[in-house]
Amino acid sequence: MRVKRVETTSYGDRAMARVASWPGVRSGRAACGLGTALNVGGRQLVHLHADGAAELRLTWPVIGRLRRPLLESGRVQMAPGGDWIRVRLDSESDVDLFTSLASVAIKANTARRHDERAERAGRCMTMARAEVKDAMLGRWPASVPDDLREPRLG
Repeated sequence: MRVKRVETTSYGDRAMARVASWPGVRSGRAACGLGTALNVGGRQLVHLHADGAAELRLTWPVIGRLRRPLLESGRVQMAPGGDWIRVRLDSESDVDLFTSLASVAIKANTARRHDERAERAGRCMTMARAEVKDAMLGRWPASVPDDLREPRLG
């Protein structure tokens, strides 16, 4: 009797391998130190965390234009004013979404490099969340972008 071989790679690994095979894309360690990253032209555009979520640097102008469809997909999280979005990779359709968004990220960041617009929140969402939490505890108040700060009343 023949035993059927079961695919053991995660959706995240499949997504990263698909995009890593594109010309000019290089693998490396995530700048936040949490997982694997993909870089184009020396700029980190994507990274995968151990929890099965990937973060993509779409840039805040692109996120602003795509905000409604991204949110309506039910698969994307974003931070106010940030350059990064988070996508859960739990199915083959998530891998397809990730692949499409990685293509958008490459184009957005290549165009951005030419006009050198400043980033509003260049760190990944994981790092930004940690900074917000620390700011709320009274640590590092100057490092949190104004649009991520907790509003103060009175």
